[in-house]
Amino acid sequence: MLTDQTNSELGRHLLTIRGVQFIFGAQGDPFAMILRAGDDDPLGHGARAREQGLHESSIGAWVTAQRELGARILGDERFSPRHAEEGPQAHPGVDVWDNPLLCHVVPLDDAQLNRDPAAYRALARAAAPLLSAEALAARLPEIEAAYREALAATGERFDLYRDVAVPAALRVVADVLGLPEETRQRLPELHAGLATALDAGHCPQQLVAARALFTAMADLSAELTGLVDSGRATGLAALAGVSPEDAVAVGTLAVVVGVEVTATAVCNAVEVLLDHREEWERIGREPERAGAAVREALRLAPPLRFESRIAREQAEFDGKTVEEGRRVVVLVDAANRDPEAFADPDAFVPARADADRSLTLLGGPAAPVTEALVRLQTEAAVRVLAELRPGLRTGAEVLHRMRSAVLRGVLRFPVA
Repeated sequence: MLTDQTNSELGRHLLTIRGVQFIFGAQGDPFAMILRAGDDDPLGHGARAREQGLHESSIGAWVTAQRELGARILGDERFSPRHAEEGPQAHPGVDVWDNPLLCHVVPLDDAQLNRDPAAYRALARAAAPLLSAEALAARLPEIEAAYREALAATGERFDLYRDVAVPAALRVVADVLGLPEETRQRLPELHAGLATALDAGHCPQQLVAARALFTAMADLSAELTGLVDSGRATGLAALAGVSPEDAVAVGTLAVVVGVEVTATAVCNAVEVLLDHREEWERIGREPERAGAAVREALRLAPPLRFESRIAREQAEFDGKTVEEGRRVVVLVDAANRDPEAFADPDAFVPARADADRSLTLLGGPAAPVTEALVRLQTEAAVRVLAELRPGLRTGAEVLHRMRSAVLRGVLRFPVA
């Protein structure tokens, strides 16, 4: 198991996969170029992938950037985040040149990111008293207060990601789960280690970041298990009839997805809206416009740029056979700009008639559990920022994390 490997063994594994991605990217494979995650033209690679239709990438995945086919795959029960076999979803020791199994670079089971679709739906039903849209709507005053207070602590210049989006999301998640004070104090440190979780399964992280992720996943699992067993997480304790294991899973997803994906979504939405000043200023005057504006902004800049699934049985699409066990990737950001599905696909149109065709999932395969948590926070953040900072502008270039092919995670977002 990768978590038990020496640094030399783990480092060799990560470097080998990174090398494969670079070599095939250099040969022009669009998905390999996206996975290299240091390129400045991810949408260009997505457009080239869309032109190829459903095709086999040289790094062992079927890839599509077409909206209609992407929707069929993401809605098909034959596709799951995990392989059929039990155990941790990772492939250490595989000869990646002969058999490029790059779908699970490291095991993310402790982060609850490798469950079957039916398991996520069941978990969403169990978590409904905390994480459903109705439950969170009842908490909107508290959610907005978290963003107002984070913003009030800033000066004229601040970092949107570090000073507002992350601390506010941490507070919201802690409030929803009913975490005690000592756990709240640990959350920023845990989040720092967990921030790479949604990327690490597809894009090998540097050794130090990989180790930090393993440690943070284990620490969060142990922390939540202790709180659930003792009943000291009051929100989780209120989930009647839910097993301790499922309560821990709900809490884990709220922390792993509800913080970093929310912070990414807030930054993405604000960046798009600041490029459309008229809409930004209108939201400040008419806060009810935030919902449609955020939905359209996240169509153009989804927090998860692609979705990866495993075929649990053989499937036929467009005359092509996807074999059992093969990885299938939907390039969501490119599919959301498919001219066959969207009128004027690159334009920002909050009231567009085809808005419901967006493939953006706020939490990837775990979206049934986390969708409302991410969406309502993002809308609340946009409302608060547009009201209190109508003249907000980016203060310098937005910087993104290296090796962040999925989230294109924010490293720095200076605003003034």
